[in-house]
Amino acid sequence: MRDDVTRRPVTSVFAVGRGQYENIGDLILRRQLMAWAAPAAQLHVYVGQSPEGYDEGLQLPADAVVYRSLGDWYRAALLAALRGPVAYLFKPGEIQLTLVGMKEHLVMLPLLAAIRLRGGRAVRAGVGSRGFAPLPRALLMPSVALSDLTLWRDVRTAEYLRVGELMPDLAFGEGAPDEVVAAAAERSPERDLLVVSVRGDERAPAYPGSGWVEGVRRYAAANGLRVWAVAQVDADDERAHRLAADLGGEVLGWSAGDHWQQEQRLRALYRRAALAVSDRLHVVVAAHTEGAVPVGSVTSGSDKIDRHYAAIGLHGITTDAGSATADEVVAALTAAEARREEAVARLLEARAALRERRSQVRRLLGVAADRLETESDRRPLVVHLGRTGDVPGGMVQVLNGYLAWPFERVRVAVITSRGAPHDLVAGGRAALGAVWQVLRLERRSTVVVGHLSTRGSFVREGLLLRLARRRGLATVAHLHGSTFAAFAARHPRLVRSVLRSADRVIALSEESRAVSAAVVPSQRVHVIPNAIAAGAPAVKEDLLVFGGVVDHRKGVDVLQEAWSRLDHRGWELVVAGPVPDESVLRRDLPGVRFAGALPHEELMDLLDRSRIAVLPSRGEAMPMFLLEAMARGNAVVSTSVGGVPELLAGGRGVVVPPGDPAALEAALDDLLRRPDAVDRLAAAALDGCAVDFSAESVFPRVEDLWLDALHGGSVR
Repeated sequence: MRDDVTRRPVTSVFAVGRGQYENIGDLILRRQLMAWAAPAAQLHVYVGQSPEGYDEGLQLPADAVVYRSLGDWYRAALLAALRGPVAYLFKPGEIQLTLVGMKEHLVMLPLLAAIRLRGGRAVRAGVGSRGFAPLPRALLMPSVALSDLTLWRDVRTAEYLRVGELMPDLAFGEGAPDEVVAAAAERSPERDLLVVSVRGDERAPAYPGSGWVEGVRRYAAANGLRVWAVAQVDADDERAHRLAADLGGEVLGWSAGDHWQQEQRLRALYRRAALAVSDRLHVVVAAHTEGAVPVGSVTSGSDKIDRHYAAIGLHGITTDAGSATADEVVAALTAAEARREEAVARLLEARAALRERRSQVRRLLGVAADRLETESDRRPLVVHLGRTGDVPGGMVQVLNGYLAWPFERVRVAVITSRGAPHDLVAGGRAALGAVWQVLRLERRSTVVVGHLSTRGSFVREGLLLRLARRRGLATVAHLHGSTFAAFAARHPRLVRSVLRSADRVIALSEESRAVSAAVVPSQRVHVIPNAIAAGAPAVKEDLLVFGGVVDHRKGVDVLQEAWSRLDHRGWELVVAGPVPDESVLRRDLPGVRFAGALPHEELMDLLDRSRIAVLPSRGEAMPMFLLEAMARGNAVVSTSVGGVPELLAGGRGVVVPPGDPAALEAALDDLLRRPDAVDRLAAAALDGCAVDFSAESVFPRVEDLWLDALHGGSVR
């Protein structure tokens, strides 16, 4: 084996993606290995006559070339190998070391020779043997000799072939992120399922004995677990239904055709499983990678599960499903649960070993050191639909905040889904580009967050959110609109269709939460306020600031009327924001400066210097302007709309009725007369922001919800 980086990088990677189509385990292994090689060069993958959903489950890059004909793929590989260095990936999984099973390895020898002659590479990783006869081993040796890297997935295969190295099974690299797995070291109440499956193909062992059935049923009942029998392989469907009937449980049978969706349904169950009991290696492994305790259950004396788990240092996880008594089965499952912490630790170690092997493969294929995937690159990606930059608008500032924050467990990106207001051409281009980008998102570790206001925003980002859901991505609807309740009442079908496409909903106020909970299950809806960064220390001045669109909805008419009646006592009112209708302004008012639309940084500088912030809106959700003002030590005066009363509760601000100039005048007059009241409100607002609305307080909650959408799904 050579692992050097002095040779030329490969120009293409040829791989066999075909496998046992009706087996999710085969799909997992091929997907993982091709993901290892994808950064090196364009993938050329032979899939054969794969059924619907199989190719989708491979999660190939957009530029991958897919072949239905083995002959076409072989010719393309041979021609590419003669032109320059290419790579060949041996199919991972179980190989049949029999005279019949050797034909695949013998047929590939001419291609391997051509690849090696032209400086290419061949990688055999994640392979294990089904048989252990001496003659096929000798026939395999030329293929092994022509390989640059050989990595076996179980201890018995490595000992039998005596060439190559040991690695954990590729499937250990799939599933929930490390931090979610680590949290499973202590069983949570949400893990309320016991998953079982039994092989039902041509190599099927005897059906489990009555003692096993009774023991599983007793253990589940004693521990408050619901039993789910699953089919991760098509051939197991009949036995899954039989198991469910015998154990008094529910069944997730094989869903014909759509392999990718079947895997997602299975993983949603595994994320809620306390234990997974099966004689299928990759049922046990897949559930383990979602946080379940793995339990091998065999009736035939097979050591397959044990020898693969021995490769990661977890020994003795199988139990006898044939002759064991019910008491013995209960004892075995109890002992397995007691090893939960050990099972998690060995899985995390296996993943670390796989990351090292992945880097080894990528270096061998010529991936430059600065492009090697780091641990942080493996974090789930949270993609926001909206717009960012230095433009007015609360939603924009929310997205700007997400991009600037150093989240520990996720990466954050934005798909620009709209252009500048009233620019229909730019908006159309942005929307079409957003559709294309959503279609290209990787599904296994991506969350799509639609930031929804009302009208066009709800339609545009809502359609994108529905598209993401149809593709099988995790989705979150983040509601912002100040008039969302009224909008929902006018457009109930639209709101229902969009919110039902979301795994989780973030509302900014109790009013929005109640409207959402009437459409989707209430446990999916969470009230989380917008967050805000702290201000910069500055000398305070006698300034009263309004920030936002200068229009009727924001109550500028009410503010101007109230100000016209006040004794200003040397204070200055600054009105900052875009003016869509000049006729609403009273530019002759004394003590008022109309600053127009300011860059966000300038508005924040203004709030750093001001003492009072005022927003007499007729409609809001959770206004960013008020949060920014509070975080910068302003006393706040606003109206009883949306989430404002909750925001300013407990003495953090003054709330007046909307559209009431007299009430606003009285509130402002009281503050202008009593500087001590201004200071007291400002201090309470600043303290409240730090506790409830600071980025340090809010962003971890939002991050938890994003990950919950990804790993919790919507299984009920």
